[in-house]
This record gives sequence, structure tokens and C-alpha cells, in this order.
Amino acid sequence: MGPTQYLDQPPPHGQDTLWRGLARQGEARLLVVRATDAANEAASRLGASPEVTKLVGELVVASLLVRSTLNPDARMQVYIRHDGPTGKMVVDAWEGGGVRVYVKTPEATSALDGALFGPGLMEVARTHAATGKSWRSTVQLQGDRIEDFMMHYLLESEQVLSLLRVEVTVANGVIENALGYLVQLMPEGTREDLQRMTANLETLAPLATGMTPDDPDGRDWAQALMAGFRWDQCAREMVEYECRCSEARIVHMLSTLPRADLEEMAADPNDLEVICDFCRTKYTVKPAVVAELLEPPS
Repeated sequence: MGPTQYLDQPPPHGQDTLWRGLARQGEARLLVVRATDAANEAASRLGASPEVTKLVGELVVASLLVRSTLNPDARMQVYIRHDGPTGKMVVDAWEGGGVRVYVKTPEATSALDGALFGPGLMEVARTHAATGKSWRSTVQLQGDRIEDFMMHYLLESEQVLSLLRVEVTVANGVIENALGYLVQLMPEGTREDLQRMTANLETLAPLATGMTPDDPDGRDWAQALMAGFRWDQCAREMVEYECRCSEARIVHMLSTLPRADLEEMAADPNDLEVICDFCRTKYTVKPAVVAELLEPPS
């Protein structure tokens, strides 16, 4: 059946990317992501502490991998609500590799505040872009890390046996690497396929050692992981931090408020300031713009 086929020349090592590979008999699939720039941008926008910066990197990597297992045009939003000092965390990821992150208390540190995570829940919302149809699943937080939470979700809600590994390193408050991979045994897989994959994983080197400037996709590394399978690299998307906020979206959000609230804002001579939770961009809305929302449609 021939050697593994690759899509194209890989992007430069410094460029964020996510690619997918699939065994030719459909028994297993592999997803690999590099999201260093996107994670750094997300953490910088939030003003995150070094510990939360690492956490943001893990959120970005894990969420991009899981979203990429869905329909190509699906949007995925992850809500983590827990008792730890970081408070509520949200990841928004969508088709084309876009991602953004919100952390309620990004300046938190374990030295001052204790363990960053506490008991809680993770809710995953998936939305089909074309139809707007949504699905929601909620699971208890199981384990100590983001990758544990995500694997528990995939097993409980998707009934897919998965191994997700995240590699995020931070130095001087900046993310050096935000890498990760996801391996899934598909319904066509057998017990022998599982045993083969498990044996491969036992001797697998860290992804950071394989995703190098000479081999930006980590193809040699992936061959070691997929040893014994006939497989091909089958899809790629570029990854980037992006926030979808805009003045128009802010005004639309205001339009959903009760009329009494809008009347109060319109009567206030001061401009209304609204700050995006994700990117911290500040928007100024004049009272006259709010007043227009009170007018009946023409």
C-alpha cells in the first residue's frame, strides 16, 4: 500500500499548525498541534501570571486538539467552573484554527492562593456553524491537569478511548513551547491495535524532541508513534489567536438588555466603557448610540 503520504511541505517551525493523520483502515487517528504563538498571545492579553500562562497554554493546546475531532465547521466552547483561585475559565475555538481564552483571575499564583484548581465541572458546547444547532455535555473535573479533564470528557461524552498529551514550557513568563498530540482508537480498531499503540507509546520520546526546525511536523516522531499502522497525513489547519469582538458586536450585546437598563444608559451623559473579557480591548459607546437602540425599527 506504499509509504505514508503527506499533504504538503510543512510550515516553518515557528508557525503554529495542527495536522491530522488517519490509519488507512480507519482503526486509529493522530492529531498533532503547535500553538506557541497563539497561547502566548492569549496569556499576554489576559496579563497572566507565569503559572496561569502555562495553564493558558495547556487550555489552548488541548481545546484545539479536541475541537479538531469534531465536524470541520464546528465551534467548540469549553467552560471550566471550579473552586480554585483562577475562577471560571473559558476557551472558544472554531473552524480554521482560531482560538481565544478567558480566565477570571489570571494573576493567580499557587504560592499565594493555593492549588489553581478546585473541585468543579467542565461543560463543552459544540455548535454547527451552518445550522446553529448546539450540543452541550457536562462532566466532573477528574484528574489534576487540563489533559486529564479533556480525556475524561472524551470518554464519558464521546465514548472514544483517547490519549491526550500536552507539553507546555514557560521561561521568564513566556511560553517557549505549546505542543500536544491526541491519539484515538476508532470503532474499527481492535484489541491488537490497542496493544500495538500502547507499546509504541511506552518508548515514545516527548513531542518537543521530534517537532524540530529540520522536521517541523514531527514526521519521524509520528512514524514511531504509528509504527505497525499504514497511515497518511490527511488534513491541516493553521492556528492563530483571534478575538471576534468588535464595536458592532458590543452594540448588539447591549441591544439584548432590558429596556429600563438601556434608558438609564442613554440618559447618562458619560460614555459607556465595555472591556472584552477575552482580549481586554476597551470599547467606548456613546449615549446617542444606546438611544438609537430604544427607537422602534423602521
